Amino acid sequence: MRSGRLGRLGRAVVDFFFPEEVCAVCAGPLPPPSVWEPEACPDCLDDIFRRLEAAPAPVLSSPSAVHLDGVVTAGVYEGALRRAVLRLKDAPDRRLAGFLARLMAEQLGRVWRPAGRPTVVPVPLHPSRRVQRGFNQAELLAGELVRLAGFPAQVTACERVRDTPQQSGLDRWARSMSLIGAFRVRETAWVTGRTVLVVDDVVTTGATAGELARVLKAAGAREVWCAAAAGVHPSHTSES
Repeated sequence: MRSGRLGRLGRAVVDFFFPEEVCAVCAGPLPPPSVWEPEACPDCLDDIFRRLEAAPAPVLSSPSAVHLDGVVTAGVYEGALRRAVLRLKDAPDRRLAGFLARLMAEQLGRVWRPAGRPTVVPVPLHPSRRVQRGFNQAELLAGELVRLAGFPAQVTACERVRDTPQQSGLDRWARSMSLIGAFRVRETAWVTGRTVLVVDDVVTTGATAGELARVLKAAGAREVWCAAAAGVHPSHTSES
């Protein structure tokens, strides 16, 4: 345990002083800048794209997922991408968020043609959870995504009014039921008549994004899509 903590500390020190010289995912060395521009090393990129090409689209089993008009993920919640998502949960690394947002934007560009100018809404954390963590990783991803695409992000458009239990370990029905009444739209002007893109770090059954989509549509949203850094497939739902 102690050696693990020292290892994380050492990686954090390297990332702080030499942020552009290490992989944003594994903190390993990057090739020389003259021949390599991405933030991730060749091994991590190869792992992410290999799994993406071999995997089917996420299967959303939650009853509330029917409120979503589409879901796009940057890849599968396994291997290097899973490590990247977990690392972003631990610390507000904007460089890592930017890398993941570029992967998300690439996948979105292949299938998503929004009507009009969409509003980007990160999945909100309950205030107590945000204080405990210190940041919201969905907001980091949303901020980097809109910086790339130029869409307006509305961090305050929705809020989580009820603290919900950890979704990990719950089945699809329990996940869906635990989220009923968890969200509220605060600023309907950014929702009514618009296409809304909900942003999260991981999509498992679609319960969270689906419940938020239900609330957004009740407030007048034209359609609601979800973009996530990773998608969990049915055989791996216990990991998220």
